[in-house]
Order: sequence, then structure tokens, then C-alpha cells
Amino acid sequence: MALGAAGGGLVLLVIAFAVVLVIADRKLNPSVRTAPLPAIEMAEPTGSVPANEMLFDADGSGSFQIYVANGGGPAHQLTSDPTTDAWWPRPSPDRTRILFYRTPAGTHDKDFKQTSLWVMNADGSSPTELLPRGAHGWNQHGHAEWSPDGQHLVMFGGKTTNPQIWVTDALGRQPRRLTDDGGVNLDPSWSPDGRTVVYVGCPRSLCTPGQQEVYMVPSSGGPRTRLTDDGVRDHDPYYSPDGSEIAFLSQTARPSGEQVVGSWNIRAVSASGGAVRDVTTGADVTSLPRWSKDGRLFTHRLIYGRPGFDLWVFEPRTGQGHPVREESFNEEYPSP
Repeated sequence: MALGAAGGGLVLLVIAFAVVLVIADRKLNPSVRTAPLPAIEMAEPTGSVPANEMLFDADGSGSFQIYVANGGGPAHQLTSDPTTDAWWPRPSPDRTRILFYRTPAGTHDKDFKQTSLWVMNADGSSPTELLPRGAHGWNQHGHAEWSPDGQHLVMFGGKTTNPQIWVTDALGRQPRRLTDDGGVNLDPSWSPDGRTVVYVGCPRSLCTPGQQEVYMVPSSGGPRTRLTDDGVRDHDPYYSPDGSEIAFLSQTARPSGEQVVGSWNIRAVSASGGAVRDVTTGADVTSLPRWSKDGRLFTHRLIYGRPGFDLWVFEPRTGQGHPVREESFNEEYPSP
């Protein structure tokens, strides 16, 4: 009887929590409605990001700004607005343009209700806003990624409690919804052939972060396919360059003591499903994995005791890794 009462109380608590989220979703940012999309005049490209250089963002100047560097060599700053944080740099497939997000300085990636999506030339010139806060009537949007042919973007957007996966044209227009599922649908990216989108979703309408799993869906639309089923919190899945494997981020241990955000590691699964394997292990925070064309995984990593995130590279088969850049401030979101 005591167990039944406790279970009933838990059900009521979950229902109450869901109601609170729905109400909050309606009240969040009451000033945010369908923001008018800005007129866009794209400047002619001015060069390209060299193949041996990578993009990343860093807060060494106070706010987060976007940089480019050849490995551990000197970094060249591409954005310089101290009133905003600029982060999440993504080169277009031809490397002539760079997609990135802006939020008010101090916000960084902590509040996707305040993001705006931008694009600039490879040298940092002609920054152009594509999607302002409130675009398409979304309360939040984020995680934009170029399609392999550079003609489309995939991103999440929508309600705070129930974002969906969307495909747009290369300017963020003509949104087409790929998912219509309960819970949160986040962190999309493309297969190398552009036919599939992999993302993180929920197996049911109400789920905790620990129940988020990796799914794939045809980029033309259709039913989703579940790739993981282990109750471990997952994020940021990305296909390997040959399309055979998907690497993603998992919370492998909850916060404890000095491990204020717990432990996070990279895991991988075959694109056809099957057993999940560990790529990295340890008690630190190894974040979002980005594949290079030669099949290595670039990430940003926080080693507890270090002053901030550093940029690392890992061999996906052996899990062996080493730092590419180590500074006294945060460097993150590398795009090789």
C-alpha cells in the first residue's frame, strides 16, 4: 500500500510538472512572436577557410568570439562584437561561408530562447543575420548544420518544452518539419549523402534528460528509427565521413563532488544499429564530437582542475587523444 501511494504521488508529480512546463512554455518570452525575417543581401565570398585550419570560439577577450587557427598555432579572430557572444562556427561545405550563433554577452549557449543565427564570409567579413530570435514563431532554435551540398540547413526549433527538427533552405527560409514527436527533439546533423538526419529524441511524450536517445529520420520525411536504448543521456550525434558510424556524447556519470556537471564521454554506434561502444572513458567532460574528413574526432574537453575547456582530437577506434590547443580560457566547438 505504501509503495502504491508513493507511485501514485509520483504520477501526480509528473503530471503537475508537465502542466507547469506547458504553462511556462506559453508564458516564456511573451514579447517573442513571429519575428519578421530580415532582408538578406549576401556578399560575394572572399576566399575560403583553408583545409588545414579549424574554426572554434573562445572567451579570451571577455565574451565568446569566433577564431580560426592551424592546430595549436596563432589564432585569428573573426568576430569582435563585445556586446554579444558568438559561438558554434560551422563552415559551409565549400568553406567560403561560416554559420554561427549570437546571444547577448554572458548568455553564450545557456539559453536557446535568445539565439540568433548568422552567416559570414570565411574571413569574417559581411556578418549577416539569417534567423532572429522568434523566427518562424519559435520560442527557441539552435544546432544549425549545413547539408552536404550546402543548399539546406537542419536545426531544432519550436516550443521550449517540445522542439522539433526542421530543414530550411540555406538562408533559414522555407522551414519544413521532419519530426512531430513528443518530448524534446534536439541536436540534428546530416548523413554524408544528405539522405538522413540523426538527432536526439524521446521515446515518449514525457521523459527525463536521462531518457534521451539517438534517432535517425529520412531527410525527405518519414518514420524515425531508434539507434540507442539504454537510459543514458545522449546528445550531439554525428556521422563518420564514410557514413558507417555515428559518434555522440553521453553522460556517463552524474555530478558528484568536484565533478560539478558529472562525467561525459563520446560513444559510437553503427549507422545500421547494434551495440554501442565507448570511444572515450574517464571522469572528465569530453564534449560534442566533430569528425574531420580523415576520420578523427575533434572535441572540446574539460579536465577537472583545468581553468576551462581545451580543444582535443581523438582516434575513434582506439580512444587515444591529445590536446590540440590548451589556454587559460575556454576554447570550444571546433569545426575542422
